[in-house]
Amino acid sequence: MIKDSPLWYRLIRLSVYVIFKILFNLIIRGKEKIPLRGGVILVSNHSSYLDPVVLGLTTPRRINFMAKEELFKNFFFRRLITLLGAFPVKRGEIDKFAYRKVLSIARREEIIALFPEGTRGNGKKLGILRKGAVKLIFKTKLPVIPVIIKGTEKALPRGKKMIRLKKIRAYVGDSLRKIDRESIFYEELTKKMNELFKSV
Repeated sequence: MIKDSPLWYRLIRLSVYVIFKILFNLIIRGKEKIPLRGGVILVSNHSSYLDPVVLGLTTPRRINFMAKEELFKNFFFRRLITLLGAFPVKRGEIDKFAYRKVLSIARREEIIALFPEGTRGNGKKLGILRKGAVKLIFKTKLPVIPVIIKGTEKALPRGKKMIRLKKIRAYVGDSLRKIDRESIFYEELTKKMNELFKSV
């Protein structure tokens, strides 16, 4: 049994996977590259509210991920996404609580998902990775695995509330090599994310 995935989570994940398979013909490539135990960070592009859900389907493990603070205002929705592994982050400023939360999760050797672009893009190209986000990823000292998601920008475009029945694909890349300098790490992560984005 995977320690960080309780039974209720695995049942919800299975149900959501079936729904996404039917509605969006979801296909995930390379999911075997994500380890079933030990700390790891999934670093993904971001173009739709569906992206965190798709990331959650790339591995049976319960993923911890940041979500904008506004999503936690509704009590019931806050309880739901917190149970599913989300924690709030303040956008547009340095959020020390979120920063410490990520480092705490890393010390527990759990799995974390981060979107270093910082906001949703148009899905046509990878946005510039925010240096603050990459600095945090570097500080965790965890293995980093890039993931590229395509199709969610068409299934639920930015600014829209109704989903569209479009194909969604997720591609899991190879883990980044160990790098000791933050500046080189930033360049390498940017390079790997762009290479994976353009190759799929």
